[in-house]
Amino acid sequence: MRKFMLTIALVCVFTVASFAAHIEVWQFSMANEFARIIQDLIEQEFTPKTGITVSFTAYPSEGFQSKVLLAMVSGDAPDIVTGPVDHLVEYGIRGSIVPLRKEFREELEKIEPRLYSGAGMDHNGQGFGVVQVVGAITGFQRTDILANVGVEYPTTWAELQQIMPKLKAQGHEVAFGYGGPAASPQWGAYILMKQHGGGFVDTVNYTSLLNDPGTIAGFKEYVELYTVHKMPQEINYANMFRTGDLAIFFDSITAYAAVDRSAPELAGRWSYGLMPGTPRPDGTIDHQTFMSATGLAITKTSKHKKEALAFIDWLMQDDIQTKLMEELTKQMPGAMWVTGNKAALSAVPLRDADRVILDKQLAVSTPYAYFPGSMVINRYLEFAVHEVLQVGNTPEQALANAHNLTEQELRQKLAEYERFIKRLL
Repeated sequence: MRKFMLTIALVCVFTVASFAAHIEVWQFSMANEFARIIQDLIEQEFTPKTGITVSFTAYPSEGFQSKVLLAMVSGDAPDIVTGPVDHLVEYGIRGSIVPLRKEFREELEKIEPRLYSGAGMDHNGQGFGVVQVVGAITGFQRTDILANVGVEYPTTWAELQQIMPKLKAQGHEVAFGYGGPAASPQWGAYILMKQHGGGFVDTVNYTSLLNDPGTIAGFKEYVELYTVHKMPQEINYANMFRTGDLAIFFDSITAYAAVDRSAPELAGRWSYGLMPGTPRPDGTIDHQTFMSATGLAITKTSKHKKEALAFIDWLMQDDIQTKLMEELTKQMPGAMWVTGNKAALSAVPLRDADRVILDKQLAVSTPYAYFPGSMVINRYLEFAVHEVLQVGNTPEQALANAHNLTEQELRQKLAEYERFIKRLL
């Protein structure tokens, strides 16, 4: 009898071991310390409840896409891969990751309402990833300087242009950091282009929008911040904001942590500011800005796709993301990671008033819609900015050149990607 019971027990153990899945996650651009926090929570809460074990490994951003593509080609990819929207769309179009909206529609529809928009990953309705972390360009203001000069933080770009001379007269500048001529100017231009109803590329028809009237109006307003209103083309925001040389600047939302750490003496004298907007015909103001996102995707070669989705669902739950934000604050003071989970934004280390502004900024912004070849093609908009500022071309000439080059490149990329796109549709 004992031998029989022992045999049954061993069979049960073997059966459980055989069916318990192990999934591997490759995390893009995360500090090893934060990856350790996540791994610990997995082992404390996820694995005991599901029996699924997870290896969660962080990699630097440099060389990450090449590593993933090589692994996919060799058939040695992890179950879950993370990355910026453009990476995930490239993997997805090439058929290397699971189109979640097709294969797990019901599950995805339950996950997505908890998160900020992942529209950029939903290329051609595929849903190539689940939003993990978000970023955006927003405003930063020295509230004490604005009060001393007697001006208010601007609601619109027209208001910004009106207060710039007053600030300059007192020795204070307004400038873009990220999104300015020295640091990816295409994204600064893109903000005003979108606010004017224009854009970059029609991702359904794969045609350039750089000749659209709204695009031209927004691009012209952006470059005139420099040619007409003499906005500085290059800044060191950390030093200049601290000294007061900068009264307002526009940069990534995560610049918040850098300012907080580098200038503790400014506590209570600065805050976020909603990106200046453009009036719409109905009288409302469009404050949208360039928004980025990193997502979680399941590889086609994974043997545990359902388990991988279960892990993604668990990881992006309100309570789990809140715990992670709280632990990050405790264990890595000064670090800033803006979760894609809306409810967990309450645990991101921000002052309450700034959290309200950030939530508003994220709510009115959507990720850039990537398309085949976007990582190469978007440089033409950057070139157009420099044509105006460095060569002296008119905004219309520079944008016309960018439009023609974008159209040529799109045709080439469409031919290159045709077999992939047809397979998706």
